[in-house]
Amino acid sequence: MAPAAAEMMGALGLLDQVVGVGDFVDWPPALRTLPRLGPYHAPSVEQVLGLRVSLLVTSRSAAASPSVARLRGLGVRVLELETSTYDGTLASMVELGRAVGKEPEARALERQIRDRMGALARRAATVPRRRVLFVVGHDPLYVAGPGSHIDEMITVAGGENIAHDAASAYQMVSLEAMLERMPEVIIDTSDNRPTAGRGLDSGAWGRWPFLPAVAEKRVYQVDPVRLVIPSPRLPEMTELLARMIHPEVFGAPAPAELGPLDAEPTPADDAEPAGDAEPVGDGAATPADAAATPRAGTAAGGP
Repeated sequence: MAPAAAEMMGALGLLDQVVGVGDFVDWPPALRTLPRLGPYHAPSVEQVLGLRVSLLVTSRSAAASPSVARLRGLGVRVLELETSTYDGTLASMVELGRAVGKEPEARALERQIRDRMGALARRAATVPRRRVLFVVGHDPLYVAGPGSHIDEMITVAGGENIAHDAASAYQMVSLEAMLERMPEVIIDTSDNRPTAGRGLDSGAWGRWPFLPAVAEKRVYQVDPVRLVIPSPRLPEMTELLARMIHPEVFGAPAPAELGPLDAEPTPADDAEPAGDAEPVGDGAATPADAAATPRAGTAAGGP
């Protein structure tokens, strides 16, 4: 159901077996026309059963526990992936691969991601560490903290997460405390509206011109889908971060790279079909297939 699960399934070549998605799944594009099964924390039991789903893939959430328990009691297999941390995201890819008979492919994908992240880390090894504030929500202020995939990406990209000592991977924090840490780069992904402005724009942060990020014009307004979903796009997301943190080394990002994902080619789109693997999660199936066999669906909502 979750966007992260959908992208993992795409990378494993399972899109042709997905029959329904969560409300917030928008990528890969092939999933946009499928039935919506509700948010990841409250999947519609009736819709899941109506699609004869045999495997529901989603991200782990305490809020989803009642719905998950009910679905399991009705015989639906539910796979809850731990995607709140960087290591958990990579482990979840392997877990999903194991569940659908694609473990070798999943392990190869994990190795490829680790190799590409290592190459980016080596490129950024000699650059000065810039202090980065990564915002995921306003009113109250929420930031990416330690353990999150965002925290890892910041480090690999040559930055220092100023919320590295927060209590959790995503934490509500004091605005004053963040201002005192004088961020040199601010990446604000808090506005997911399609009409929101993107690119270099101080926005509300312009009220504090003493901040190095504001004074040096390093405040970026970014569509959250570009960086917030913990998915097989981790290397691409990290390189985009590096281009914002160190444009003098990696090259500045184009404005379009900070907006919504469009129907551009991705590794997930080019993946090989899943063959005889059990139908799962976030892919398409024909009406004939729907009537003939149990299939798997994924619920969406959070990352």
